[in-house]
Amino acid sequence: MSDISSNREYRELFVIEANEHIQNMNNELLAYEQDNSREHIDSIFRSVHTLKGMAGTMGYDNIRVLCKTIENVLDALRSERLVFEKGVADTLFTCFDILSRLVNDEHALIDISPYISSLSSLLVDGKKEEVVDKGKGDDINKNNGNKKNEIIDEPNDKLPTITVKLDDLDRLVDLVGELVITKARFKSMITTASTTAINNSNSMVENQLTHLDRLVSDLQYHVMKLRLVPLNTIFNRFPRLVRDTASRLGKEVRLEIRGSEIEVDRSILQAITDPLVHMIRNALDHGIESREERISKGKEPVGLLRITASKVEDRISITVEDDGKGIDVDTLKMKAVEKGLIKREEAEKMSDEEALRLIGTPGLSTAREVTDISGRGVGMDVVFKQVSRFGGYVNIESKKDVGTRMTLNIPMNVSIISGLMVYVYGERYVIPSSNVVTTMKVKDDEIMHIHGRKAIRVRDGDNSSDKIIPVMEMAYLLAINGYSDRNDGSSSGSSSGSGSSSNNDHNNSNNIVIVNSKGKSIGFIVDSFEYMKEIVVKRIAGLNGRFVDATIAPDGSAVLILDIGQLI
Repeated sequence: MSDISSNREYRELFVIEANEHIQNMNNELLAYEQDNSREHIDSIFRSVHTLKGMAGTMGYDNIRVLCKTIENVLDALRSERLVFEKGVADTLFTCFDILSRLVNDEHALIDISPYISSLSSLLVDGKKEEVVDKGKGDDINKNNGNKKNEIIDEPNDKLPTITVKLDDLDRLVDLVGELVITKARFKSMITTASTTAINNSNSMVENQLTHLDRLVSDLQYHVMKLRLVPLNTIFNRFPRLVRDTASRLGKEVRLEIRGSEIEVDRSILQAITDPLVHMIRNALDHGIESREERISKGKEPVGLLRITASKVEDRISITVEDDGKGIDVDTLKMKAVEKGLIKREEAEKMSDEEALRLIGTPGLSTAREVTDISGRGVGMDVVFKQVSRFGGYVNIESKKDVGTRMTLNIPMNVSIISGLMVYVYGERYVIPSSNVVTTMKVKDDEIMHIHGRKAIRVRDGDNSSDKIIPVMEMAYLLAINGYSDRNDGSSSGSSSGSGSSSNNDHNNSNNIVIVNSKGKSIGFIVDSFEYMKEIVVKRIAGLNGRFVDATIAPDGSAVLILDIGQLI
């Protein structure tokens, strides 16, 4: 590799653009496997040709020479001198992977000669073409008529983009957060002043405050939009992942992807990438059966894997669904007993839904043998931990010989959120609105006691029937003012803690916040609550070196943001 010190400033831009071209090569070759359309080969050709030119400019000779040899194979394919088959695709995919390694690590010591030989051996005429590019590389077009313009003049229908360092972007987000906090404090001060001294100047100040509010909101929206990236940034990798994994397992799988245009925060995207990869590999390895087994069950020979993303308010759901064998709940229970995670008596009493919640327990796997794909019980553990870190949860549904559906539910943004400020015994806490299902007032005599625990009856909007939801005192859960000394928060009465037993107590109203934790609902009894539109999340060091999230209230004090999943 030649000296590229003079081109160091262009390195970052080169990597970004090169990776885009390599991703396009993978996508188009996957598409070509399906329909053998000439336009896919042409698209690959343009990307390879562009990457070759970029590598030549940067002095990356290995990339340039490998691209030149790939062009030879592509040229043979579109001139029909080479018959396309799986072996050709496998060789090209392998070379695309080598290109990716060379692009992302400029110091990678990779001998490309075996890959050059593999590509050259594909040519049906048996003649190895010259692979060392001593000229400009344009002789690749000599057997294709005047196709030079077709390669180089790629239509540019993309919007102009710029590269922004993530550190600078994070700092800008922090500054906007401080501005949002200042605006809230300013608004609180003006509101207080207005109640004590009403004069003509107050209306002018309020007008300016309204203007400032609009400006800050617009600035916040556009800054946060800078952090948004479409899901197809990672979804585009999955067709190749599915193809390669299914091929190694000897299975045939059809992949469907929906909702990849939805945009999410960069940090969220990074957080869900590994969990989604684990879920896809599990579906292919444990879920979808072999062709022979599917035929014996009366299923289509080719399995179906569907990845669907949808957006509901400030949350995003990503579902990985297969039409395979489903999860064997009995085997799951047996493995949990063998690992000492539960007792045999507990396993026998468990419902299927409760047993499915065991998935994600470290070390628990139902795989019969350990492979390089799965079987060590760490994959789903990673999924649950990673999603929980960002205030999300995983929901699992499965039915034998029908299939399995795993859904990630996660906030779309983790920098500035909306939430519910709850007041408990004079203390304040914030519950992210992504966890809040609803709020309600419930009278004492409407609270039931089942096996010594509080519960309420709530109308289920999905099927117009009632469901029982457990409730507990938030003060007990947070051990506020010695509340933990009381009988686990299930004593009767409101959260005032008066303990009065007069007849009028049955008419007292309890403020209840229904939250969702890992797909299950629970109610918290609080003193009062207040909706907060903008909450700036600040990560601070808590006990034992663990980080916790907090926000700054309008009065300048810090308020803890509750991690509902961790709390329960």
